[in-house]
Amino acid sequence: MHDKIIRVFILFGFATVVFAEEKPELPPFHHIVGVKPSKAIEVPEKFKLGEQGELICATCHGLKDIDKTSVEKVDKNSVDFLIGGSYRRITGFCYRCHDEEKTQRDNIHVMLDSQGEIKKKNCTFCHEEVPDRDKKLESSELKLRVSMQKICYGCHLKDPHFNSVEHQVKPAQKEMLERIHKHSKELNILVPLSEKEEVICISCHTPHQYGVIDPEKPAGNQVVIEDLEKGIEYEEHPWNEVFSADKDARLQAFNQLHNMNVQFSYQRITQEALLRLPAKDGQLCLVCHDFKD
Repeated sequence: MHDKIIRVFILFGFATVVFAEEKPELPPFHHIVGVKPSKAIEVPEKFKLGEQGELICATCHGLKDIDKTSVEKVDKNSVDFLIGGSYRRITGFCYRCHDEEKTQRDNIHVMLDSQGEIKKKNCTFCHEEVPDRDKKLESSELKLRVSMQKICYGCHLKDPHFNSVEHQVKPAQKEMLERIHKHSKELNILVPLSEKEEVICISCHTPHQYGVIDPEKPAGNQVVIEDLEKGIEYEEHPWNEVFSADKDARLQAFNQLHNMNVQFSYQRITQEALLRLPAKDGQLCLVCHDFKD
């Protein structure tokens, strides 16, 4: 297993794991209980421990008698379900005890070290072996661990951004396929499709850091970004005043109802990352689409 991997601490769900006959069934990814926290863990004072200093149900949960309540009857929407809740993200609760910096997942797309050499370990997250980047390879020679359609789902959601799922279908018209092939050649870019000619994640996104593949080659021709660790960058925009005013009342009502502090702002992208062409000005869209007035 790779040295660094994201650590996810899931505290709820449904399953059939029984720790003892007299105890309710627990989810398969339920946080371990009955052990003392290690020295790397800092448990806040308000998080109760057992008589021997071990983790118990009441360490994380504020619901009365939760240790005697079956999973399906636990009110996970209660503000007392998690101590100090509600939390916008479950990881926000995890970081009450766990060191956030030490539990972050590496950005495996950062594939060049400070000397510009390939981090070969990062290649093997997706490939069974390190490909020859100077050679034009067929799909079968890439030796991907899973198919191109599914390779991204090991780390990413199927719907990580607006309209992502709608894009992952076979182009509706023959004309669109023709445009893709035509523009790919004209712009010297690679637009991979599935074996069924479906648009997939890597049709628009490239998994490789700029410079891993020669930018003169279609597979390496992509949006330039100097600091991939920093990723996508945004800037404030004057339209935010209108955007915020439109949503202010609804957002306040939502936060009050859910005991949360969600905030939104309208920003514009200034730096894109891991795209085959810029999308903020429509260049990428025009590879497939023909917009008419």
